[in-house]
Amino acid sequence: MSIHSNNFYSNILRQPTQVQVILPEPLNAAGQVQSAYMSGDQRLPTIWLLHGLGGDATSWIRRTAIELLATQYRVAVVMPETGRGFYTNMVHGPRYWDYLTRELPTRMRYMFPLSARPADNYLLGNSMGGYGALRYALTYPQQFSAVAALSPVTDLKKFHVEQAGITPDFDLAFSPEQLQNTAVDLQYLLQHSTDWGTLRVLMTTGDQDILNAMDEAFRPQLAAVFKDRFEWHSQAGHHDWQLWNQQLPYAIHWLIKGGWARV
Repeated sequence: MSIHSNNFYSNILRQPTQVQVILPEPLNAAGQVQSAYMSGDQRLPTIWLLHGLGGDATSWIRRTAIELLATQYRVAVVMPETGRGFYTNMVHGPRYWDYLTRELPTRMRYMFPLSARPADNYLLGNSMGGYGALRYALTYPQQFSAVAALSPVTDLKKFHVEQAGITPDFDLAFSPEQLQNTAVDLQYLLQHSTDWGTLRVLMTTGDQDILNAMDEAFRPQLAAVFKDRFEWHSQAGHHDWQLWNQQLPYAIHWLIKGGWARV
């Protein structure tokens, strides 16, 4: 297992940025670590792991057992950094959406042996990152096998009102006119696509989570669209890393293996 800290100049963001990448060691047919690295046609399944508000590219490495889980499931993990920009093309700030969806995958697959097959690609995020993961998957469902959102922001307008104290910079990311009935609105995306491919969707929350009510309200909308390809889990907990650390092993197993269980 190796962890790579990448610092490069983004042509879309027009500034330096950081990405953390976890790579599992290559195995041979007998399940042993190979002495030589992979040939070019051996590509790794990949989790694109998005941080929450106030986080950065190192958040998941510092706060969770993501390295151990990546080793267990033999999956690469890509953790970009987007500040507090909600993974959108900010009204007053960088074009994080274009960076996330256009530049980042191309650059990472150029640098590392990452598979581009939709069946090998997964999205995962918490809070703001949960919103980013859902928006990415609902916008480009053909590019991913599954998405898991832990305590995601699912209603931007409601979030802006209810969490104004922790988001004084929210208006830098979105204009008021964008918050509903546009491509940044998750409900709008659900209503304006008819081809979801085989995308699977998982959403989780805590019973004392500050976003519990909005996620509960969004739950039936996801269920109506994805039916048996949607799964929901709620458990005791708050909007914090204690909850997400409990959920992470189950969420990754669900992404890779298709069921909510730890092995």
